[in-house]
Amino acid sequence: MRKKATSEFQTRLWEAVNAIEQDSRVEVVVIMRPRSEHYRDIALIWGIVAAWLSLTYLMFSPELFEDWLIYEGPLCAFAAGYLIANIPLLTRFSVSNTRMRRNVEIIARALFQKGGIQHTQAKTGVLIYCSLLEKLVLILPDRGAEMALPAEEWQTLRAGLQSVFSGGKPRERLLEQLHEARPLFKRYLPPVEHDMNELPDNMEIDI
Repeated sequence: MRKKATSEFQTRLWEAVNAIEQDSRVEVVVIMRPRSEHYRDIALIWGIVAAWLSLTYLMFSPELFEDWLIYEGPLCAFAAGYLIANIPLLTRFSVSNTRMRRNVEIIARALFQKGGIQHTQAKTGVLIYCSLLEKLVLILPDRGAEMALPAEEWQTLRAGLQSVFSGGKPRERLLEQLHEARPLFKRYLPPVEHDMNELPDNMEIDI
């Protein structure tokens, strides 16, 4: 069921991107990833704290414990803390907003470069990168697209895309934002004859 829903969303996403590209010279690439970093150091900290609390309790509790429990208890507590820290809600709680934004921007710019989005003939490539764990969306336009739209229009686009995670159903809200961006790109970058689709809509980039 999950696989079917994901496939349906992907089809709708490609249709939304294709509609933008048919009405304008913009080459849009949308990439969604579960997270921009694994934050293993956060999981290690949670595991160490859990192990320390477990050992402290076992050592100073008035109750008597078997020797094996004093040895294995902190190890089990470490494993439990490490696993619990990978719950998205706890990860976001444990990581600063500054770090999450920095990680999202680093990955987005790496995808922009490695995907060759800057190599379109008119420099009108636009990357929309969504990181689900961090609940952040970053839009990176090439200089041709960036120069064509006024700064206030880009601010409106960025604010609209960031609102994707302000409520439920982020995928549906992302599709809505793409549909709303379509007339904006058409107004400032109208289509030309013999315009080619230079970037694949279903771009996959390994980093």
